[in-house]
Amino acid sequence: MSSNSFSCNVIGLGAWGDYCDSWGGLAELLKSNEVVPEKVAGPKPQIIPANERRRAPLPVRLAVESSWQASQMAKVDPKELSCVFVSGFGDTQLTDYMCKVLAGDSKELSPTKFHNSVHNAAAGYWTISTGCEKAANSVAGFENSVSVTLLEGMIQCVEENKPILLTFFDAPVSQVLTDIMGPGDSFACSIVIVPESFASQSDYTKKITATLELANCEWPALNVCSDVIKASYTNNPSARVIPLLELLVGESGSNTIELPLSEQTALSVRVD
Repeated sequence: MSSNSFSCNVIGLGAWGDYCDSWGGLAELLKSNEVVPEKVAGPKPQIIPANERRRAPLPVRLAVESSWQASQMAKVDPKELSCVFVSGFGDTQLTDYMCKVLAGDSKELSPTKFHNSVHNAAAGYWTISTGCEKAANSVAGFENSVSVTLLEGMIQCVEENKPILLTFFDAPVSQVLTDIMGPGDSFACSIVIVPESFASQSDYTKKITATLELANCEWPALNVCSDVIKASYTNNPSARVIPLLELLVGESGSNTIELPLSEQTALSVRVD
């Protein structure tokens, strides 16, 4: 394996969106163009204590619910999972709220909303709720958030020889931003990756290899024809993980995709 190539195994997945409440539900949307999805209510992750769950904003609940699903599928104790959380937008609803308050006369911010506005709020809720004391990173890369996070997580997994939880999540943007960002939707996906030598108890295993390349590329076209999936892929930065998910469910025309990292670099991803 070259120094710019990393391989590990996917052993767990979780998901939540406007039209799915699990990885199984999302996989069905990716497999069949005949599925007519019904909109689902927002998640209520039971791992967060009830009092805290009532205060948790939508992006946090999306991230924590999909993370919990992935850890359960992987059969790995969440306490043993270092994690990388990524949101391309962050919580724009809370950012919009704070800007409006600070531009007004009172300037009295809600302590709870201020507490929830930080970019690592989701990772904080997750690690506190699960009692995890492993490293937790929070990433933002706007449209390239997914590829940046895949690279970060796989490097940690291989170089530090430990399991890693990757969680991609974004909620609809504040109304003030819809003319720029589009209407948006809710989407979250979590992936547990482990070193190839890891003795997994999971019933699911797929090998994934990522190679850093000096190349310019665009985001790949989807194979799925589902309107709701295509809308998420277009409007939600975290949904740019969908081409990888298509590889994992075997719905892609090949086993390799290229994801842009910057104008001069790309991440080639293969699933075996």
